[in-house]
This record gives sequence, structure tokens and C-alpha cells, in this order.
Amino acid sequence: MENTYSDETGAYQKDYDRLVELVPGMGEANTIAGEMIRAIGKLGYELYNNGMCNNSSGAVNMLRDKNAINQDTWETIYPFTRGRRYEGNYNGDSFQLAVESSIDQTIRYILDNPELETTPNTQDMFDWQDDDEKDDDDFEVEYVWINGCQSNIISTD
Repeated sequence: MENTYSDETGAYQKDYDRLVELVPGMGEANTIAGEMIRAIGKLGYELYNNGMCNNSSGAVNMLRDKNAINQDTWETIYPFTRGRRYEGNYNGDSFQLAVESSIDQTIRYILDNPELETTPNTQDMFDWQDDDEKDDDDFEVEYVWINGCQSNIISTD
């Protein structure tokens, strides 16, 4: 896929590069815009580096609740944010397009509301996090880590 933020050619790349300075090296951001950029960074990192193996529901839920992304984008991204591994082709499928669109939408929202760059942030994106997907109670599940992702071994004893 062309023009992605992971290869530094996103539609709002210059604005993204400026806004990412609002994100601390660790923990929540000091401003609302910073926390929004942190959230889209989490989604992009999970997609391109972890195959969506980790729970990133807080990021997408926060962006929806702050009206930074639209409902269609949220509905496309959300099912993959609670530990369900993304097995796409990274070649522009609907999920990858939705993640890239969430970045565009969030940056556009911040640009349209510049006060967010200085408005103090009082919440962490993880405050919006949902539980990981639940496993069927009829199975015993043992969790193991494979290639940096949590996987489960299911037995039906």
C-alpha cells in the first residue's frame, strides 16, 4: 500500500511529524491532542509491528468517543483490537485502509480544533480499554507467547 504513515508518506505526514512531538516517551500525554496522537500511534504500531495481537481497544474507543474518527472506521478496526491476530495482506485491504484513515481523520480533527494541542489531558487512552476477547468456557486455555504475540493452546479435556 502506498502513502502510509509507517513509511512516512501519509496524507498529513508533516502535521503528524509535528504533532507526534506532543507524545511523551512513556505514559499518557499532557494534552488531549497528544493523547489522540498516542492512540493512533498505538493502532499503527499494533498493525505494522504486532499484527494486532495486543489489546488496543482503548485507543480506538477513545478516538471514537472524542469524535476524532467516524463510526464506520471504528466498526472496521474494533474487532481486531482485543487480541485477534490480523492475518491480512498489508496491501490495502479494508482493515489497513481503516487504520490509515483513522490517522488521517484524527489529524484532521486536531487541525480543525487547534485548542486540543494545548488543552490539558486528564485521561489515559487505556481508560477506554475493553477486556480481551473471551474464550469459550467449555475449553481449557493455556496462554503462550509466540513471536511476541500471545497465543492460546486449547484443550477440550
